[in-house]
Amino acid sequence: MYTTLLRIGPTTGYAVALASRLARANAYAALEGLVTRGAATRASPPTRPVRYRPTDPQALLAHLATLQGEALDRLSRALRDASHPGEPATKEVAGARAVANLILQLVARAGRVDGVLAAELWRPTLPAWRHASREGGAKVDLRIAGDIPAGAESIAQGSVPADAPTTLLFDDAQVVVTAGTGDAVAGVWSSHPLIVVLARRALGRT
Repeated sequence: MYTTLLRIGPTTGYAVALASRLARANAYAALEGLVTRGAATRASPPTRPVRYRPTDPQALLAHLATLQGEALDRLSRALRDASHPGEPATKEVAGARAVANLILQLVARAGRVDGVLAAELWRPTLPAWRHASREGGAKVDLRIAGDIPAGAESIAQGSVPADAPTTLLFDDAQVVVTAGTGDAVAGVWSSHPLIVVLARRALGRT
């Protein structure tokens, strides 16, 4: 429904129903759902018939990322006082967007971050690095794989060869390792102690 509204632009529920071949009642219900989730806005009364406008895609992504971050914050607080620590885990991560979102969340919650970051992941994760560089943020020892992007000089401590894999260590407890470029980016997140030790050694940490 969002893609239909985005394609035809601000319009009425009737027009969306025709374009999407849905019953009018179903189309209006779906549009109201988009409004509730922040993916569309409804023209203020007394406009008749009611017109719906799609939210800008980039603004929508930022909104959804904020909601996801808030949900993860709530979950972290709920689990922080758990009586038993969770079992070490390792999860696969695939795609540049998924990798960037994971790094954003981990940097935002870390007290210390060490490692190497692929240059192409710098801009998608920039908000987290800026937050970490502020007073009270995480202690960061970061190197860029490849040429250091503009604006990264104040945060990154240097560079390494461009073919070096992204390897990030968070609070000596969690690791993200990725390889590849663009949509072919893939890697793992892990809290397994052995993988943490291997990451420490790869980064020259003892």
